[in-house]
Amino acid sequence: MLTRRLLLKATTMALPFSVLGTGTARALSSEPLSLADREAMALSCRATTSHDELVTAMRSFLNGEVAAGHVPADYRTTVSCPFCSCSLSVAPDKSL
Repeated sequence: MLTRRLLLKATTMALPFSVLGTGTARALSSEPLSLADREAMALSCRATTSHDELVTAMRSFLNGEVAAGHVPADYRTTVSCPFCSCSLSVAPDKSL
């Protein structure tokens, strides 16, 4: 059982240690991108062939789900490109 006295003792014991954590966190660092990485990121959204492949694969999957009756024929979903994080809306073929 947690009593007020125990809570007060724990708080006063932890107070000196809380001062130790007031420094700057050094777990993360930032570095500038290399020229090759910057060029690759700049080209990523322009390379629509990867988007076409992703949409085709997802549309094929959705067609199978519609044929199996798992999702309705007017179902739409959004997928993200793994290269540039563009959001793409995909729907199954209307012929199903």
